[in-house]
Amino acid sequence: MGTSDVVPFQRLLKDLVTRAAGARGAVFCDHEGEFVHLVIQDPALTHYELRCVGAHLAATWLALQSGSALGGAGGLVELKVGCDGGALLCHGLRDGYYLVLLLAHGAATAPAAFEMRRVAEAVSREL
Repeated sequence: MGTSDVVPFQRLLKDLVTRAAGARGAVFCDHEGEFVHLVIQDPALTHYELRCVGAHLAATWLALQSGSALGGAGGLVELKVGCDGGALLCHGLRDGYYLVLLLAHGAATAPAAFEMRRVAEAVSREL
């Protein structure tokens, strides 16, 4: 991906964190957990912290992906993880890419997951 390819991802992630109530930030990662792009909504969150969230989720995502496929359930599409401080939503994309949305404590996850699906489809078209 060249530099001009980043602009659609930036716009799409910005749209996601703007439309998902309670969103603190979103990160778009490759199949190894490396961030491709991120957008921060919460000024208390740093780029480093959000990159770490995306990277650390990679091991869990890959293990669950492998386990679900081997167990006959098929490929993993979505993951929701409840945390003391909020929630993490993860949505798989093609070629091992995935999106992560970090939500604040008390944020409704269902509407955020709907927005995540909408943006995931758009990001997939740009890959």
